[in-house]
Amino acid sequence: MAKKKIESSVLKSLAEDSYRQISNEKLRISFKFVDWESEEFFLHGLSKKYYELLFDAFNDIQTSTADDIKQQTHPRLMPKFINWKGDSTITKSSFPDKIKDSLRPQCGNDENELQKQYEEMSRDSFELRVAKDYGRIHGFIFDNTFYIVWFDPAHNLFPGRDDKGRDRKTKLPSEVAQVKSFSPEEVNRIKELNIALSEENQRLRQENAELMQLLDKETDPDK
Repeated sequence: MAKKKIESSVLKSLAEDSYRQISNEKLRISFKFVDWESEEFFLHGLSKKYYELLFDAFNDIQTSTADDIKQQTHPRLMPKFINWKGDSTITKSSFPDKIKDSLRPQCGNDENELQKQYEEMSRDSFELRVAKDYGRIHGFIFDNTFYIVWFDPAHNLFPGRDDKGRDRKTKLPSEVAQVKSFSPEEVNRIKELNIALSEENQRLRQENAELMQLLDKETDPDK
């Protein structure tokens, strides 16, 4: 009996040591499932300060443990659990299908098993703060990795309600961007403007040369 108690105590101690070791491991970051297709979530056209704070947030994630996020105790990232059905103002019902699709090879045609594995993988879904007034990052923790899915500088996942209790609309990049986007059309417009300015400059130079010739002729003492 004493031997069994000692073995049980040793196993318990090993399990506790293993748990402490795992719980103290720092998180990794993965961009494997970043969604660039949803127009509500974007990363372009923002201020220099935003990108500086974003990389600060990346560093904060990598120096955090999974428990810091899951227990929602990180003082700067201010994690919030994403309850997909718990807020009537939420604009999405789940993360994009690309996450579920990544599990298909191991699930085959078993849709129930696919859904089960997807729910297990994305169970610990959280939004993290980039900084005050600089939006959020949305993703999930799995295998001690924080998988980033959406960059949300406009708070479009949870737009909330205005002072009159009306649901706020999501904001498109054009409404939030602080740096002008140079689309192909804009580049062509600038090229055409440069050509027009160059032609106008050439015309003015020619006109000036003709005026100088006329002035020289009129002021020539030998005339």
